[in-house]
Amino acid sequence: MVEFGEQLKKAREAKGMTQQTLAEHLYVTRQAVSRWEHGDRYPDLITAKKLAAFLDVSLDDLLQADEMKKVAERNPIIEKPFMNRILMILYACISFSFLLTAADIILRFPITSAAIDYSDLQLIVVNLLGLLIQTVVFVCGFLWAFKGRLTPKKTGVSIAVYFFSLCLTNSFRIPAPGLDGKTIVMDLLLIVPYLAGAIATFQYFYKAKMASFLYWTLIAVSGWEILRIFWTVYANIRWASEFVSMNTALNFLLKICISLLIIYQTWIMKRKRTLAVISNE
Repeated sequence: MVEFGEQLKKAREAKGMTQQTLAEHLYVTRQAVSRWEHGDRYPDLITAKKLAAFLDVSLDDLLQADEMKKVAERNPIIEKPFMNRILMILYACISFSFLLTAADIILRFPITSAAIDYSDLQLIVVNLLGLLIQTVVFVCGFLWAFKGRLTPKKTGVSIAVYFFSLCLTNSFRIPAPGLDGKTIVMDLLLIVPYLAGAIATFQYFYKAKMASFLYWTLIAVSGWEILRIFWTVYANIRWASEFVSMNTALNFLLKICISLLIIYQTWIMKRKRTLAVISNE
């Protein structure tokens, strides 16, 4: 079977054009065309159709059936430059915010350590560890997005580790013996959804499983996180008579953005895979 890159190079040379000429017509860089021809990357399906039309060949001649799937699985989930810039800005803001929060905990610890008991110390350490894990996740996401290498597999690892870190920080509230059933259920709701999200993310993005229940699990878990944040704010105002501080509000806003981003990436991945299947028919 002739690979896409070989077919593209053959069709381009048959038209007597250079990589630069082809790149200018498609409004991409020459390096992008070179990566396509070497098999390092694939164009998205819309660009592939433009390629086929411009080179006077059929899409089937350029892309074989199994290569249609590679287009969806090898390329970054978010390929549009504008959306990718927004993604990088969001990743940078989240990383900076989490890093500042972690630094604040570390710097304030010597001042408050005298009034902290052992259980509080455990909570601080677990929360700090969770923040550091999340910071590393989003710094890596920013770097991958900047280099145009935030593929579904890397996205899957990032989101799965993020969900796992939420399990880690919330697991400190695993119910102790003697708690009533309602408290046990409420505490488990802080752990089980994120554990399910981590498993579903790994299967959906990294293993490229297309089962509908994985898609809806990710949507549901992300939606649950958004609802939980709104409920926390409401509960503080309604029963504790406390207004949310600016720092806490910013943290909540960024977590909502993370959940919306996960929903968006999940939907885009589903759309790409669906287009790949339709193109094969």
